[in-house]
Amino acid sequence: MTVLKFTIVLLVCHWNVLSQASDEAIENVNIKEVDHSLWQLFTEGKQEQTLVLFYLPQNCAGCDAALETLTLTAGQPEIPKDLTIGKSSDLVLAEKLGIETFPSLLFLRQSTYVIYDGAYDIENVLEWIQQAVRQSTHQLDDSSFEHLTQASSGATTGDWLVAFYKESCAVCKRLLPVIDSLGVRVQDKINVAKVNTEVSPVLVERFKITRCPEIIFFKHGKMYRYELPKIDVPSLRSFVDGFYKNIRAESVPIPKSKFDYLTEHLADLIKFYIF
Repeated sequence: MTVLKFTIVLLVCHWNVLSQASDEAIENVNIKEVDHSLWQLFTEGKQEQTLVLFYLPQNCAGCDAALETLTLTAGQPEIPKDLTIGKSSDLVLAEKLGIETFPSLLFLRQSTYVIYDGAYDIENVLEWIQQAVRQSTHQLDDSSFEHLTQASSGATTGDWLVAFYKESCAVCKRLLPVIDSLGVRVQDKINVAKVNTEVSPVLVERFKITRCPEIIFFKHGKMYRYELPKIDVPSLRSFVDGFYKNIRAESVPIPKSKFDYLTEHLADLIKFYIF
């Protein structure tokens, strides 16, 4: 059975798409049309919405069914009024977005996108679109991490899955859409967050972050490092749903106070002058 995926993308493009359930309601998208608009989306933070299905015209067992479902999606009352619907068989564009499986449905939001991981029926697609519209992933840093997560005090704000990444690392940035996609699916159960380690040195030291990316699940004062070789939505969901119990639990380190940093600095000075 072929594994199929949908992809929904929020693109800043001005396509005239008819709101009716027919092939004419689906606009063709290619790299010439969207390249500049993607750049605008990343740099200007615009949020016009577009739903795009990536498919292969030939040798794709589920692409016809996916296109049919996408056509039925157009004009549904559950769809946001400003949502544009498109389709693309442009492999260059698919590669730019990291798409490797066809069909794929992607929802691009500001600087990232979320990936549909469900069945192709119209009910599941519509439900996912309504979930994907919500921005469910938190961006944390040295100043906001403990306040929002309360990780060391028992996490009264709930459980947190946090991805530590480097903004300058291409491999890490490919992870971000997966994290955002997970956030869509578990938004009513756990909190999902991202930390750019290049601007959060305190958190890097506190949690001993030595690789990129590093994913840690915080639950009831304990932390569990994600060590599975594959990083995708199903694997991450399995991890937070219970597989984390197979990982060695670590106590969440308490944040250092200003006094702690002062005493450490004095100790370093003493070592320097003595030795």
